[in-house]
Amino acid sequence: MNNTVHNGDGGVTWKPISFEYLLSNYTFSSPRVYLLFSGWLILIAAALYSTALIYEKDFISVTLSRIEIVDYFVFNPAYILGILLLFWVGFEWGFIPVYLSSFFIAYVSGIEVMWATLVGLSFIMGMGFYALAYHSFRVDFSMRSLKSVVLFVVVSFLSALASSMGSFIWSFFQQLSATDMLTVWKSWWTGMFFQSIIIVGPLLYLFSRKIDEIKSTYFKLPEERNVSIKWIYGSVITVAVTLALFIFSGYQLGRINIAEIIGTQQMIASQDVMGSLEAFEIIAWTAIGLIVITGFTAIYLLANWNKTLRAEVISQTRDLLESREKLKKSLKEKDILFKELQHRVKNNLAQVHGMLELQEAMIDNDEVVKLLKVSKSRIHTMALAHEALYKNNDLTDISLKYYLEQIAEITHESFLDEGKEIELIYDIDDIHLNMSRAIPLGLMISEIMINAHKHAFNSTDKGVLKVVSKVKGKSLVLTIKDDGTGIPDEIDLSQSNSLGMMLVQSFTQQLKAKMDLKSNKTGTTFKFSIPLTSIEQS
Repeated sequence: MNNTVHNGDGGVTWKPISFEYLLSNYTFSSPRVYLLFSGWLILIAAALYSTALIYEKDFISVTLSRIEIVDYFVFNPAYILGILLLFWVGFEWGFIPVYLSSFFIAYVSGIEVMWATLVGLSFIMGMGFYALAYHSFRVDFSMRSLKSVVLFVVVSFLSALASSMGSFIWSFFQQLSATDMLTVWKSWWTGMFFQSIIIVGPLLYLFSRKIDEIKSTYFKLPEERNVSIKWIYGSVITVAVTLALFIFSGYQLGRINIAEIIGTQQMIASQDVMGSLEAFEIIAWTAIGLIVITGFTAIYLLANWNKTLRAEVISQTRDLLESREKLKKSLKEKDILFKELQHRVKNNLAQVHGMLELQEAMIDNDEVVKLLKVSKSRIHTMALAHEALYKNNDLTDISLKYYLEQIAEITHESFLDEGKEIELIYDIDDIHLNMSRAIPLGLMISEIMINAHKHAFNSTDKGVLKVVSKVKGKSLVLTIKDDGTGIPDEIDLSQSNSLGMMLVQSFTQQLKAKMDLKSNKTGTTFKFSIPLTSIEQS
């Protein structure tokens, strides 16, 4: 598996493998992880050994010339190793050997632990500029383009200046004069800068791509993270606080130096005081300069971040609008197709209804005519549901009041030719009826009204059919009542095998309703309690 990221110039972008990422994705017992850590520890040991050899050569002696001091920093194996590890593996892998080596050489030179820590921190701050720059700008570090080279040179210069902050602490403890201190400082940052340009840069050019390919072969590289505003603020604050610490340290060391002069001499040499002040001034202005550069970089990053964010918002908005238009077009097409389908179904049912009417007109058998009327009513009920959906703007629900009144009216009209005066009364609360429940509900009402017309008014020419639908709590209470002769005692409709009652019971189950049937000599009442959740629009 190879997931190396190369930019258009053939370079390699910085994708560090942190300790946390490595150990969260691989176990320490994994051979690849074990070999990586083992090799890293060997390199740390080599860095410390090379540092010890440098110290044996009387590192930065007062008697050395500026050129000789530069030579030390042009070839500092520990720092070279740290920078290469930073680019090729990650920041933690590089700063640990650099810090240990710089702390070691400062401590054994007689610098107190606290100040030796600051000397080591100055090198880490220099490395931090590399990490900040290459995380922020996403430019390749393999020197494959002019842009890559320019960025590396600029960042190397800032890194060298940041690293040279430790030279002032060193000079104070070596009790150097202002002139010698200035020489050490210039030699320090010049050597560090030349080391990056002459040694680190070419090594990055020669080996970065190959090492990144090897790394990608054995490890899954982390995804690139966008520069967030939180990260920008955090980086600026970290750099500012660190540099402020060096300014304060220079101030404190200057006071200590002057106090020692006062303690050992009766008269304070003006050049000694001026030397201490000049050293502090150099520290302050160098730190302020780095803070200003970091601040301008942060402003650039914020502007670029805002620009990128705006571009992403515009792009996503454009995509959303395009998707919306496509969706609207698709829905419109589906709406047309769906309505056309409903229209054709309604027409087909109407044709079936018409054929049943023709059949009814040609038959003299009253029983067959009654059966045909029942079938016509059922078909008409289904056709009405499709017609209501076809005419409705909303494809998912229709008005319950409109639908029930239409169903009752159609069923009622089917039996008007029998010479009876049956009054139809409505009392219906209007709610939205889910279209998927319209047909079973309509057929259930139609079957009960058909049953009433067929049996309830056999011994009378007048009667009343009442359809009541009321919302009570979380249920719809539907009541269909007639004032006919009632159901004979010997007939149990709940156990009836007639098609009509079987359909009513089936539709009741579909609607998750509860049915209550009451009948006596004054009429029959069907009462249904239907959960609103089963019939309303979902």
